[in-house]
Amino acid sequence: MIPGQMMMPMHGYDGGVPTASMHASASAGYDQYSQAQAQAQARGASASRNGGGRHARYQHHNTPPSASSSHKAYAHYGGRGRGGGYNATYGGRGQKKKVSAPKPPPNPDKQIKRCVNTGETSRAFECFANAMAWYRHQMAYGVFVRAHGDPATTCPMGIDNATYTKLMTALVKETHADHASEVARAMAEFGLKMSAKKFTEILQSIPCRTKSKEALALVDACCRGTVVGDVSTSGGVLEFGDVATAAYYTKNVRLLVMEFCEESNQIMDRIKKRSPRSLEQAGTCALELVAKPSKLKGGRLCLSTRPELDKPNTLTRMSCLKALDANDGKRGVQVGDSILVRRYQPPAEPEPEPEKESVTDIAEKSELKATAAAFVPRPKAPTPLAAPETPMEEYEGVIEIVPYTLNELHIKLDHGDVMDLRGDDWRIDRLANRITYTRQLESLYELLEPKDPNKKAVCNTHPVFRQILTAGFQRPAKELMDELTAAIGTLNVRAEGDEVATNESPPEPRYVTYDVPPWEPGCEMVDRDAVPALCQGTINPTGDLSLPGPYDRVVDNVTRMHNLNNSQRDAMKAALERRLTLIQGPPGTGKTHTSVAIVRGMLEIGHGPVLCTSDSNTAVDNMVEGLAKAGVQVIRLGRPEAVRPDLARYQIENAIPPGATKHEAYEAQLRAVRYAQAVCATCSGSGSDFLDRINFSAVMLDEASQVTEPMSLVPLANGCQQLVLVGDHKQLPPTVVSREAELAGMTLSLFDRLIRAGVKPYLLDTQFRMHPAISYFPSLSFYKGMVKSGTPAAMRPAPKGFTWPIPAVPIAFCPTPADAMEANDNLSYSNKQEAESVMTVLVGLLQAGELRPCHIGIVTPYAAQVKLIRSLLRSRGVRTGIDKETGEAGIEVSSVDGYQGREKELMIVSTVRANNLNTIGFVADARRCNVTLTRARRGVIVVGHMSTLARDRRTWGPWVQWVQKSGLTVGVKGRPEDIKAVCAIDADTTSGPAQRLVPPPRGLVPKGMR
Repeated sequence: MIPGQMMMPMHGYDGGVPTASMHASASAGYDQYSQAQAQAQARGASASRNGGGRHARYQHHNTPPSASSSHKAYAHYGGRGRGGGYNATYGGRGQKKKVSAPKPPPNPDKQIKRCVNTGETSRAFECFANAMAWYRHQMAYGVFVRAHGDPATTCPMGIDNATYTKLMTALVKETHADHASEVARAMAEFGLKMSAKKFTEILQSIPCRTKSKEALALVDACCRGTVVGDVSTSGGVLEFGDVATAAYYTKNVRLLVMEFCEESNQIMDRIKKRSPRSLEQAGTCALELVAKPSKLKGGRLCLSTRPELDKPNTLTRMSCLKALDANDGKRGVQVGDSILVRRYQPPAEPEPEPEKESVTDIAEKSELKATAAAFVPRPKAPTPLAAPETPMEEYEGVIEIVPYTLNELHIKLDHGDVMDLRGDDWRIDRLANRITYTRQLESLYELLEPKDPNKKAVCNTHPVFRQILTAGFQRPAKELMDELTAAIGTLNVRAEGDEVATNESPPEPRYVTYDVPPWEPGCEMVDRDAVPALCQGTINPTGDLSLPGPYDRVVDNVTRMHNLNNSQRDAMKAALERRLTLIQGPPGTGKTHTSVAIVRGMLEIGHGPVLCTSDSNTAVDNMVEGLAKAGVQVIRLGRPEAVRPDLARYQIENAIPPGATKHEAYEAQLRAVRYAQAVCATCSGSGSDFLDRINFSAVMLDEASQVTEPMSLVPLANGCQQLVLVGDHKQLPPTVVSREAELAGMTLSLFDRLIRAGVKPYLLDTQFRMHPAISYFPSLSFYKGMVKSGTPAAMRPAPKGFTWPIPAVPIAFCPTPADAMEANDNLSYSNKQEAESVMTVLVGLLQAGELRPCHIGIVTPYAAQVKLIRSLLRSRGVRTGIDKETGEAGIEVSSVDGYQGREKELMIVSTVRANNLNTIGFVADARRCNVTLTRARRGVIVVGHMSTLARDRRTWGPWVQWVQKSGLTVGVKGRPEDIKAVCAIDADTTSGPAQRLVPPPRGLVPKGMR
């Protein structure tokens, strides 16, 4: 073997004795083939000791979706015996016979292209494998010689880059990502390169049935890196301008692939385990469809409802495709959705009626994920399944056309021939959200792809954002990994020492000039220490730093219009002047109010339209409502079913004139966006193709601490020149499905990462939501006492119906009995005695009649406790959902994740944990505790096990000590000096948009609670 030679684990040659015949199948035969090779070698070695050779044969069958014929793989090994005989087939004595070398493949480039074009991906990979076997043989006998460490620059078999890429794409689409990795490794060995754009397109086409391990192996084979991309030392297939960009791209691509594959695996699991009728009721499945080739061009498949099922009054259930329509708050099917098409066999007996799911199941997924590491056992090795007698007809595709009547769907299949899909009894299942996944990948590529100065720029976003994002990623991989591990490890711990931007101007600020045209040379790699200076770059509408006059006038005007306090005014001024601004808004400090004022200021200095985004539809709707009240011309983009009914008049669909054609509708919507002052959409929605023709120079990202970094990049790719991130890293982090992605850093938002890089956020320091005593402990513990109260205590009186330990202070801790222990079901915790105590507290509040059920919220960290409390409420006749007749909401019971950004007049907290070990698990998380204690306006009642909570040293332990000393614990007397101090807590200032409390109307007490 040549020193330094790179050997691939190809199944035709393993670096030892060369084979005489090598034919490879394009399907899953690698592991079995390697085992056969080892057995054949062992038999050859044994034969060499006895003077004879041995012939080993291994045959395996494969029936991929695109090929029905079986392929054979043989391994021939001979041994030299004492008689000197050598025969490659059987061995012999007396006469030597050389092993015949593999014949050079006849034009493999042309063969591979032809096979891929005709859909014979397995044969295409077989051609590639045979060509590699020939190359291995030539390398083993020194035909191709290169110096140690000297990489190849061309493929000796004559296969060009385009063919490699085409083969890799076809393999990925047919769920053979492991074989695509072999192709990528061959490209790396021959020094061939692939554009980041093409690799991004390959990742966008990954089927939902692909295993996460195989997809990540493909990423590593192309990027040649670890989690942060060790591309600086090992090269790779992709082309990037610098090491930092390659490392940043690799890190985020791995995170996106992990998350997408995990989401896909969970959905596939649900499809296998749940009955088809229950999936149909949930709006994720449609049954009994008719398949036929579409009349439209492009080789699409048309799935339609059977005619007899479309007639009115023929079925009691929602039939066929109508099950996928948007109703009851469910997301409707739309263009770009990934679906699974397969045969449907109706059951012989009627299926049992499926159980209805809870409204807050989505929020509870985060809680289940947080406890999975402690309860979920290690998965066992899968048991091999016998091959079915008939192959399963199963295809993945993407919806391309959705008629308004939803009587049919037109689908583009990822593989297979539409002519094979005909007849009745087909079903489709909605798969993972590919639209969001592909938009994140596309935005990542557009922001990082090195641009040719001679070509038109794809992305007009200012180049400084590329510097900010990739700053410090040129460091060694181990250093980056250690830093990431430390950051993830502190996410669950209350952070200390975080700095915030003060109202004082920094001495001699380092301004950065931005004379460089977007995406042209002049934007080099920077260290992490340079990030604060890059964010501080001043933007002046006059282009002259010596004329700050226009900013002062705009700031003064907007401050008077919106009645801003000092901290809100400073945040707005910084947002108008700086390239990138972080605004930290603790609970109740008016983040949305400040965001609206910033948008008004941006419009006055000439920006427009301003793109206002967030990751949740609730936050986007709040922005739309605030902007509309401020007189801003706002347009709301998004699915109609995701928009609040009272905001429907701001939807872009209202700009379409009646009877307009498709082209006229498109032009009308485009015109409405261009003439709007603000465009509001979710982060994913801001990446729609509709907005490609519009550049948004100013971008506002609300709730930025709850948005993953890859998702934050989507709105930036629309020509961003100035960015404002509004959030609070002391509250809940982004919700991530994949545990592996969470540990790899996906819960570390861009907002949080920039703070760790030294960018100081502007703190909104006055809250107007809570009674001053309620906000006292969160301010002291989580914000170092820097958050003041702007609402007097007299405006937040304690609700009637509960005996408060101190009537003037609406805080109470109700200890449960010492024997009220928790229970767990290996997935979640519950506490029945504690739930009964919650019911007792709720009875008194509702009987008093001052608060209606919709004004009371119950929050608990565990899903099992949520279900238990709901069942107790239903047994007492208390409504927990929305009344369909009156539209009035009942008592809301939810996990902590479901209450982020929400508020109620009174909150009842059930902490659940009670055990002899005095452990509380992730309940001790400072961010969860902060959200739990800051949702109420007029009162907080915490029900919990005193000894268990008191042992926590980070959050609940200090809180229990505080309420005990202050006399706020039921049945426990406090210290006189502490009681006096807590009674004296009141508003620190009355400046700002403090709102007058309007007492809620008297409520009706449910029959079961009288």
